Amino acid sequence: MEIDESITVVPYDDQWADVFNNEKSTLLNIFGSDTVEIEHFGSTSVRGMVAKPIIDILIGVSSLELDESILHQLQQRNYDSFGEAGVEGRLYFRKRAEHSFNLAVVIFQGEQWINNIQIRDYLRTHPQVAEQYSMHKRESIQKGITTLLAYSDEKAEFVQSVLRQAKKYSMGN
Repeated sequence: MEIDESITVVPYDDQWADVFNNEKSTLLNIFGSDTVEIEHFGSTSVRGMVAKPIIDILIGVSSLELDESILHQLQQRNYDSFGEAGVEGRLYFRKRAEHSFNLAVVIFQGEQWINNIQIRDYLRTHPQVAEQYSMHKRESIQKGITTLLAYSDEKAEFVQSVLRQAKKYSMGN
C-alpha cells in the first residue's frame, strides 16, 4: 500500500464528532493500558471547517514501542501501518472504509501531541483563522492539488503559521 492517495475536501459534517467517539471506544479497547489519552484533532474536529472526510485521531502513549497484540488488533480492524511516514516521533496508521480514519500515535505531552492540540484548540477559538485555513484548502484543490503528499506540502507553510500563532496565543493565556 502506498501512502499517497487522492483526496478532496468537503464541508463540515456534524456526524464527525460521533464517528470519532465510536472509533475512540474501539481504540481504547485495542490500546488498553498503553493509552494515556485519545483526542479528535485535525480539521474534522473544528466545527465549520472544510476537511478531507477522514477523522484524524491523536493517540497519546507513554512509549512508541507498541505491543504486538495492538498491531495485530489494528490490522484485524483494517488499519494499515506506515511507520513514522516522514514524521519523526509519530506512528501513522490509516483505515479507509465507510468512515475513514488516520491515527497518529505519539508520546503523550511530547512535541507532536502538544503541537497538534494547540493547533486544534486555536482553530476552535479563532473562527476567522479556521475560515482562512478552509479557504486555503479549497484554493489548493481548485489548483489541482488533489493527492495527499502534494496537498500536505501545499498547506505546510500555512499550518506552521497557525502553529506559531497558537503558541504565541497559549503563552499569553
